[in-house]
Amino acid sequence: MPSEQVDFVVIGGGPAGAAAALMLRRQAPGRRVMLVEAGRHDRPKPGEVLPAVAQGLLRQLGAWTLFAEAGFVENFTQVSAWTNEPPGERHSIFSAHGAGWHLDRARFDRLMLQAAKAAGSEVRLGSAVHSATRENPGWRLKLAGADITAQAVIWAAGRSWRLARHFGAKVNVHGHLAAYTRFFDRTPGDCRMIVEARPEGWWYSADLPDQRRVVACLTDPDLGGGLRKADHWYRSLAATQLIARLLPAEARETASLVRSAGTASIDPAAGERWIAAGDCLFAADPLSSRGIVHALRSGILAAYAASDMLEGREDLARARYSMIATQCFNDYVPALAAHYAAAARWDTPFWQRRRLEPRRQGQVIRISGGEDGSHETRHTGLRRRQPA
Repeated sequence: MPSEQVDFVVIGGGPAGAAAALMLRRQAPGRRVMLVEAGRHDRPKPGEVLPAVAQGLLRQLGAWTLFAEAGFVENFTQVSAWTNEPPGERHSIFSAHGAGWHLDRARFDRLMLQAAKAAGSEVRLGSAVHSATRENPGWRLKLAGADITAQAVIWAAGRSWRLARHFGAKVNVHGHLAAYTRFFDRTPGDCRMIVEARPEGWWYSADLPDQRRVVACLTDPDLGGGLRKADHWYRSLAATQLIARLLPAEARETASLVRSAGTASIDPAAGERWIAAGDCLFAADPLSSRGIVHALRSGILAAYAASDMLEGREDLARARYSMIATQCFNDYVPALAAHYAAAARWDTPFWQRRRLEPRRQGQVIRISGGEDGSHETRHTGLRRRQPA
């Protein structure tokens, strides 16, 4: 099958992929950039608060005006019922960056792809990459009905690591967590994001545009099986101190999702003419609030590295990008462990596990392999790793 030739292919159309495509068009305007996304961003996604610091990144990408015109709900207050103390509130008026935003994630992702397309990137939705094969000097990617060859690839497929073996990479799962999420409409908001620790795990809620709300319970997958059932989920919700109050009698559930939300990382962060970005590089626990900002920042840095690779600085680009990724992970690990330890006051399995020292939080994990279903297991832990 004849292949289509481009300079850069970005696999994945989330915030990291869109940021990479946007920055590639700015960094290397003479190069051909193609973004391929398996989905179409037409399904509900968990809501997320975008911190105000993201404004600088959106301006850097040339997407700020488009974002500002979208009218997302501003986040003026963050409420946390986390330790034994009364719920604490943090108001945006006391932040140097101002208020953040409550996002309709599917809408935000579509907006970012719109910006990438307007900047000159070719965007293909509904185009899953089935395989990646090294073809000097770059890669041949097989899609349904098409082959694409690229001089360099940015792999930003979110929490999908199906192509890991194709790139010669390994996925390290450092901690398991699942988000049992439900969406509601007819829920007037108050511009607050609320987090509440409970014996079974922790709950999260945020406003969404058009008087909608997302509510999620996060716990370990082996403990949360019952939360898949509506009656169990609603009984657990009723026991919360703050979250249950957010749903008025007229609230109507519109969708439900169960998604992996644990910590995972890829090793290496970059290889021969490929670079991982966003959750594909380092998937963080939602409690860290690093999600979209990390995705945007890593997409930008991946674009710089990919551009350097095609300019004859491949070894330097890989080393520099890997060093930054390692430092980011090393900063994250102790901060997350300390935050969980501060709320570990219940004698329940979820919190007993969080009382352990970070180095002892190891688990046997399964690493998905190639399309033949092969796999391997490794023992890893949520721990600091020294830069190479």
